[in-house]
Amino acid sequence: MHRPFFLILCLACMFFGQFIFIIEAQAQSVKQIEVALLTYNRGKTAACFATKFLDLAARKAKIDVSRSLHKIPLEKSDLTNYPLVIFAGDLRFKLSDKEMVNLKNYMQKGGFVIATAGCSNEIWNASFKKMMKKMLPNAKFEPLAMGHPVFHTLYDLKQLNSTKGKKTPILYGLKLNGRLAVIYSPVGVNDTAHAGGDCCCCGGEEILQSHLVNANILAYVLTH
Repeated sequence: MHRPFFLILCLACMFFGQFIFIIEAQAQSVKQIEVALLTYNRGKTAACFATKFLDLAARKAKIDVSRSLHKIPLEKSDLTNYPLVIFAGDLRFKLSDKEMVNLKNYMQKGGFVIATAGCSNEIWNASFKKMMKKMLPNAKFEPLAMGHPVFHTLYDLKQLNSTKGKKTPILYGLKLNGRLAVIYSPVGVNDTAHAGGDCCCCGGEEILQSHLVNANILAYVLTH
């Protein structure tokens, strides 16, 4: 074999071998998508929040997502590894200064929050509204019309229904820097019907399609 041709062949093998190695390394470096369930104000969080939406999103969108929610303390944690966090509960609360800073930074840097009162708890709703007014005084939540893409990413939702059937639940959106950063549901989207254990709203109110709504939101977050 001629020496120049042999050298070219060796260099080509080295190049393509390195190229394949890079592709494999990139594939191995892709992390599984994880969704965080925030704990705050000395450990408060949602008593129940079903994970069925994670399974629905994984199967419908064919994405690698953890089927478990990861409980993450808001005060101590770097949330940047989580494209979506859930901020929920059913008790009165007040965030610490550190928690406020962490949540605000997360939202302003591209993070997305689902905020909801467990079983539509009015005490939690009041605390949440007070907290948001303090953290972002000029921010304004706007009702999301059913034509919004978030209602049609994976499941085509025409309307939302309440477990009490008395009214039509409304989701509210908050934009930061022109980007939807928070979806707030005063009516619970905890989906306790699929949460298992002793979970029960027991007279409280939830959105019947909570599992579909949450799956749609996750898909929206990953594509916008």
